[in-house]
Amino acid sequence: MADMEFKKRLDQVEELYNELYELRQRGDDAGKEEIVLAEMRLDNAWRELYAFMELPLAPDAQTGDGTE
Repeated sequence: MADMEFKKRLDQVEELYNELYELRQRGDDAGKEEIVLAEMRLDNAWRELYAFMELPLAPDAQTGDGTE
C-alpha cells in the first residue's frame, strides 16, 4: 500500500515538473505568474513526498524527535 502511495506522489512530482518545463520552453508566451505558480505547486509536491518518506527537507536537519 505504501508503495502505491509513493508511486502516486512521485508521478505527481513528475507531472508538475513536466508542466513547468513546458511553460519555461514557451518563454515569453508563458506568463511569469503562471510559471511561479507552477514552481510553487512543484515545490509543494516535493515537500509532500519528503514528508511521506519522513525525510528532512534540509541536508543538515537532525532526524528524530528532538529529545536528547
